[in-house]
Amino acid sequence: MTERELKLLLDAHAIKRVQIHYAVMSHGYMVIADGKPLETGKREPREFKTLDAAAKLLFKLGVAEFAVKLRTT
Repeated sequence: MTERELKLLLDAHAIKRVQIHYAVMSHGYMVIADGKPLETGKREPREFKTLDAAAKLLFKLGVAEFAVKLRTT
C-alpha cells in the first residue's frame, strides 16, 4: 500500500492497527498497516533509516497511536 492509499484508508477509519517494525536485513524500519507494508511508488517496501523518520510520517498522516516491534520472533 502506498502513502496515498494509507491516507485514504485512515481517513475512512478502515485501518485497525499501525506498527513500525525493525527490518533486520536493511537495518532500518518499516511501517505496517493491518499487516501490509507501506510501499514506494514502485511497489517496493518503503524503509526508513530511523524510528523518528517513520514516526514523523505517521504523524503527518494523522496517526495518533502506533506500536513499535523491534523483534520479528
